[in-house]
Amino acid sequence: MGLYSERIFPWLLDRALGHPRIEARRAALVGQARGDVLEIGFGTGATLPFYDPAGVTSLTVVEPSEGMNRRAAARLAAARVPVTSVPGMGEGLPFADARFDCVVTCLTLCSVTDVPQVLAEIRRVLKPGGQFLFLEHVLSDDPGRGRWQRRLTPLQKVVGVGCHLDRDTAAMVRTAGFALGAVPQEIEPAFGGLAPLLPVIAAAAVR
Repeated sequence: MGLYSERIFPWLLDRALGHPRIEARRAALVGQARGDVLEIGFGTGATLPFYDPAGVTSLTVVEPSEGMNRRAAARLAAARVPVTSVPGMGEGLPFADARFDCVVTCLTLCSVTDVPQVLAEIRRVLKPGGQFLFLEHVLSDDPGRGRWQRRLTPLQKVVGVGCHLDRDTAAMVRTAGFALGAVPQEIEPAFGGLAPLLPVIAAAAVR
């Protein structure tokens, strides 16, 4: 893989998403996880400190990038919950059906190659009634901002190593067969001047 995607981008990601407000969003999301948990798109492991050892029986993490895994190593060594790191991609998870109580994605579905396939795999490996917890930036519900997101996504895919600004993630989660209520979008000030183009949603969908 390239120098930028495997060495520079993982460092940039930690810098860009290390704001306390982003950390608080991560903590609120993964603090809900219970039982046997799978996180897809583990990245540099920024969610790891926020898993509750009183509620998480085991944590399995999947991340295809060697550069991300290198940066995650120190966090994995300091983990407060039992963690197994498995190389792989969300489009083809190497786990049995109904294996997990909870699946987590955190700023991941913007970058996967095939969102419907990843969601199908998530649904497959979740137990009936299991939770899918996700925090994602999404297509704005403001039409003007949405047009700008679509215009800028080709550039963002280069800078953000596959990241899309224009994915309607909540709609795709519902289409994949999950139960999901209304999910309000929020503008996150930590994103600075880009915040209007990076509205975020956080939700718990049920298989």
